[in-house]
Amino acid sequence: MHFLKYPFIAFLAVLSFAGALHAREDSSFDPPALYLQWQRDPTRGMTIHWHTVGDAKSELFFRPLDTTHWKSALGTTKPLVGTERTVRIVELTGLKPGANYEFCFQPGARVFKFRTMPKDLSQPVRFITGGDVYHNLKWMGNTTALAAKLDPAFIVLGGDLAYSNGGTDPENISRWFDYFASWKTNAVAPDGRLIPMLVTLGNHEVKDSYRQPVEKAASFYSLFSSPGPQGYSTLDFGKYLSLFLLDSDHTHTIAGDQTEWLGKNLSARRNVPHVFPVYHTPAYPSFREESGIQAKEVRANWCPLFDKYGVKVVFENHDHCFKRTFPIRAGKIDPKGTTYLGDGAWGVEVRNPDPAKPKWYVEKSAGIRHFYVVTLTPEARHILAINESGQVFDEVYQRVK
Repeated sequence: MHFLKYPFIAFLAVLSFAGALHAREDSSFDPPALYLQWQRDPTRGMTIHWHTVGDAKSELFFRPLDTTHWKSALGTTKPLVGTERTVRIVELTGLKPGANYEFCFQPGARVFKFRTMPKDLSQPVRFITGGDVYHNLKWMGNTTALAAKLDPAFIVLGGDLAYSNGGTDPENISRWFDYFASWKTNAVAPDGRLIPMLVTLGNHEVKDSYRQPVEKAASFYSLFSSPGPQGYSTLDFGKYLSLFLLDSDHTHTIAGDQTEWLGKNLSARRNVPHVFPVYHTPAYPSFREESGIQAKEVRANWCPLFDKYGVKVVFENHDHCFKRTFPIRAGKIDPKGTTYLGDGAWGVEVRNPDPAKPKWYVEKSAGIRHFYVVTLTPEARHILAINESGQVFDEVYQRVK
């Protein structure tokens, strides 16, 4: 491993038809929330979410970019409890890898674009990750727009998205409306395509924060199709990348079923060159104490699996700081170990780690709003830390062994 100092600048139902689409009532429809995710193979599918108020049909029309032959796809709905909104979901499957598509909700309405993931790393793949997203709409919007300008294939957000929940207080669900309005405006690539969003749970998605039933995170589970009903999942991109989206003790405990599942699925992906776990509450916090309950649980249950299966980089969040640890293995600094990057400062008030109280495992930390740009090739992974002004201020380069 090297640390470099210089900056690097649905088909549930599909009806095919050609020619004029049948008449619809309102061709000006433009949903207040629109976002993309994946539930299965990102190289051959896309899941489209949008919100409506009142009666509407869970239907959209799509086609490969620069073609004239539309297809209709029907999907499902979920009520957003406590609001007048309905979440509508269409999963498109059977698409071509690395291909551009466009879709609309009604004839003559606004057209949106997306791209499926490539089947391999014949060209570099770039994605962005961060967490702790929306304290302030200006901060969130600025950071998201900056990330989008870098043309990532997708963005992974490790929890504390809209801060709709805070301890025992009633959920402020209107923050989700603001969150998705900002995302729709700003998470757009330079070529106009929508950038998919992958997410994990954080404590501010859950009433009472930790060790709660899924009903205490009802909005999260209505709004997002991934990571799915069990709160954690893995997503495989061909044979070159696997993301592990984990629940750090919010609606599923760290120990027990989730750890057993994690070990089984890491073992099954021993030969995948790029494997990244992403979760909210860190094993190695940059600001909080390492004696926290969840930190100890992650170190006791997940970190030994990261050691065993050779995971080289983990993305953590929650502490509202920038963090890079030394490589760690078996609870000690080891050049062959795992580097833990974090700690969630996308659009929040940052915290400043106390230099008078250094942590043995932290190589570098600071109170900086930031995100990580991850570029993958068959030979290496290259990770840049970028601040809210667009400057590269830290860098990790690892060869794939």
